[in-house]
Amino acid sequence: MIRYVLAVVLTAALVGIGWAGLDHAAAVRSEQQVENQVAAIDAAAVSLLANDDPPATGQDGARRVLELDFPHGGLTSDAVETLHIRPTAGNVSVAEYTFDGRATHTVVIGAPIRDGNTNTTATVDLSGETGTTTVVLTLEAEDGAEYVELRVPRGD
Repeated sequence: MIRYVLAVVLTAALVGIGWAGLDHAAAVRSEQQVENQVAAIDAAAVSLLANDDPPATGQDGARRVLELDFPHGGLTSDAVETLHIRPTAGNVSVAEYTFDGRATHTVVIGAPIRDGNTNTTATVDLSGETGTTTVVLTLEAEDGAEYVELRVPRGD
């Protein structure tokens, strides 16, 4: 009888240790996946600014279309809770993201990026995105200053 109790206790301890390791691995995997998607946005935005001319008045600017792959959430990954990209005064942008109450991670993007879905804020909000998400980056100019507009097409 003592053997059975000991086997159950030992199994429970091993499952608990394994679960903690699995949770940590899921968090690390998800953070890396989001950083890779932010790096793809950074590369496309910097490419637009470096290689394309600003649009003439009334014309569409150069564009890049990206397929981003955000973590779904589940046993092996965590879904991103918040992801905001906002331009700063230094002609760069800052991406900030969090996962389920954890510390906020910050990544600098080498181009000013503004939201193209709303006219109320310059901050792009990709919070809660999971799976494959298409984003369109467009080179724009306003008052002689170039910036990149990020838009998530939603059924258009």
